[in-house]
Amino acid sequence: LDPIVTFFKIASADLTNTPFLRKIAKKNKPIILSTGACNIKEINNSVQLLERQGCRDIVLAHCILNYPTKINNAHLRMIIGLKKSYPNYIIGYSDHTLPDLEMTSLTTAWILGALVIEKHFTDDKSLPGNDHYHAMDQKDLERFVNRVNKIHTLLGEKTNKTSIETENISRLNARRSIVLKNDLKSGDILREEHLTYKRPGTGISPLHWDNIIGSRILIDLKKDQLIKWEYLENKEIK
Repeated sequence: LDPIVTFFKIASADLTNTPFLRKIAKKNKPIILSTGACNIKEINNSVQLLERQGCRDIVLAHCILNYPTKINNAHLRMIIGLKKSYPNYIIGYSDHTLPDLEMTSLTTAWILGALVIEKHFTDDKSLPGNDHYHAMDQKDLERFVNRVNKIHTLLGEKTNKTSIETENISRLNARRSIVLKNDLKSGDILREEHLTYKRPGTGISPLHWDNIIGSRILIDLKKDQLIKWEYLENKEIK
């Protein structure tokens, strides 16, 4: 295979195969290492062996060595555990569950952080053998790609919570402003019983409720009028 592949996939069954791992590592190509039926100690031993042979580009793929893997045995949270245990490695997922219309297993694995996805592929699931019936076909792959693209769009690029540009109008229309419950005259002192809050949010925000109570107003104001900073004595615009 060496002349025709750009990386090697090592099956779960060979994770503990020391001479085989040494031979593959000497090819100096990236390796995807499936971890089905393995524990952390075994994974550590294999990774260290590969690294001693000069292999640094390793993907560790969560895998359950069942054909097919039942949903209750998939244990996709182990992807999170692999990410914590191996923060400097790419984590992937090798899947043996039966595809559903939503491609739930692969999509969930991707959401949890699996950056490399392996799934058996066939053009006919009815063919005999141990691989075809739980493989994905062209339609499954198309559904998976479409779902990932949609979820990627839903997730967005931002991680810090903030308002976005399309919410600017909503901030003004949906939020409240401080307004008067009744008419007041110039020189009156604002008390809480004079005030309420209504849409739109184009006036003083109720965020400043406590700041304006006790302020003297400079002009006559009518019921339901939005209060502005310039109507208040010695109050700067916030």
